This record gives sequence, structure tokens and C-alpha cells, in this order.
Amino acid sequence: MTWRTTFIFIVLATLVTVLVGWLTSIGILPISQAINYSDAGLRFIRVWILLAIAIGLVLPTIVFLVWLKNPQVRKIFGFYLLVIVIQILTEDIVSSVWLKSLVVIIGTLYTTFRVWQLWHEQQSLKTTNLSQANLRIISSVLWVLLGFWSSNFIILLTLSWPSIL
Repeated sequence: MTWRTTFIFIVLATLVTVLVGWLTSIGILPISQAINYSDAGLRFIRVWILLAIAIGLVLPTIVFLVWLKNPQVRKIFGFYLLVIVIQILTEDIVSSVWLKSLVVIIGTLYTTFRVWQLWHEQQSLKTTNLSQANLRIISSVLWVLLGFWSSNFIILLTLSWPSIL
């Protein structure tokens, strides 16, 4: 992962979000301006968000801080945390000043990138200088994150997208 790749993704995701928001605002795209979850869906999403905080934010932050002195681990989890913080800020700003439904579009874009990012970083571990024990820990955390965000993608497609279409 590089600054260039991360920056290009963030710019493209922002442009896509603005375009979809504009097309939705003028009525060209058939996307609801709000997210219309059922009561059960809303309860599920509340629990899922707590899981996302624990697995997707707290766990990688702990790994980042524990291995702060290792440049490769710092790079892997630094870029991961940078992208997730930008996603959270973008979702918060866009949903409070524009369309709440854009959170689904933003979430889909960033989740797709995150799955690719985690897969790419998992593959890059093959050329690392970590001890075998540390390599297993970092690799395991990446697999947990990859599994969680892949599940998040499925939830976006099966629960969130139908609630805005």
C-alpha cells in the first residue's frame, strides 16, 4: 500500500459519492434519501456497528500500537486506520449535511477497497522480516479483518442496499 494508491482511492470514492448524491438529489437515480431499515434490520445494524468498532477499529489500533516500532506492520495498519478514519468522517459529514442513504454507497466503496487492501497486505507478509510468532499474529489479525469486512460487504448487499432502493 502506498500514499498514492490511498490518495487516488479516496479522491475517486469522494467523486463517486458526490456524483451519486447529486444524481439522487435531482431524481435521476432511484435511491431513497433515507435508509429504511425494518425494526429487526435496525437492531441488527446497531449490533453490527458495535462489532465493527471492536473488530474493525479497536483490534487494528491495538496491533498498530503494539508493533509501532516495526515499519512494515506500522505501514499496514497505519494505512488501514487512515482509510477507516476517513470513511467514518466522510459518512458522518455526508449523512449530517446531505443524504443519509449515501452512507451505504460510501460503505460499499470503502469496504470493497478495504477487502482488497487487506488481501494485498496479507500477500505482502510473505516478504517480511517478522519473527514466526509475530508473523502468525499479524497474519491472523489480517484474516480476521478480511473475514469481517467480507461479511460486511455481504450485509451491505443484502440488508443496506435493499433499504435504499
